[in-house]
Amino acid sequence: MRIVVVGGGKVGYQVAKQCAAWGCKVVMVEHDQEKGEKIKQELGLPVVIGDGTRSQVLKKAGAENADIVIAITDDDQDNLVICQLAERQFKAKRTLALVNNPGNEKLFRWLGVNQVIGPASLILGLIQERVDMDATTALWMQGIKDLKMIQFKLGPDAPVLERKIKEIPFPNECILVTIVRGDTAIVPCGNTVLEAGDLVFALTNPAVQAEVEYILMGKVENGEG
Repeated sequence: MRIVVVGGGKVGYQVAKQCAAWGCKVVMVEHDQEKGEKIKQELGLPVVIGDGTRSQVLKKAGAENADIVIAITDDDQDNLVICQLAERQFKAKRTLALVNNPGNEKLFRWLGVNQVIGPASLILGLIQERVDMDATTALWMQGIKDLKMIQFKLGPDAPVLERKIKEIPFPNECILVTIVRGDTAIVPCGNTVLEAGDLVFALTNPAVQAEVEYILMGKVENGEG
């Protein structure tokens, strides 16, 4: 089995180590060169140094031939981008994403990530390996039924201009899906910088919609803020 693991932190390190012990062909992607070299020396695995949200980096790691692409960085937005690229561009057979913020789990599933893991689901997985599919589907649908796609056009006075997405304190149950900049659609990642004129699409729970609007626009529909 061919596996690409993106993210060489503590969790990614252990995942890569265990998969290699099982006899899988593992390639690690890590943006930090020093950390990547350490992984290469300690685990004896091939390591691609670069940003895993970039298609050329995933291609170099062999994503187009991978059975599983695992996005396991400490940035949920990046993990989503990695899985979307792996699935849509490289046709990876399966994608798996670590969710650092438990509030994002059902959003990732709704957006097509094959398997989502987080602290809670890891514990549950140890307790119960198999769950009745019909019951799981019913609970999942109940969890996402109130989500909605919203959009905002960033004006010249928007407080988030020239800021990286990972630096903006978005609430739980909100994730940016697409940014339209001129004639270009951008899949946002943690290092994406927002600019005036951007049309931002977000998937969110209506309960936090006003908060998201205030963060992006500095105001809400009633003009307060």
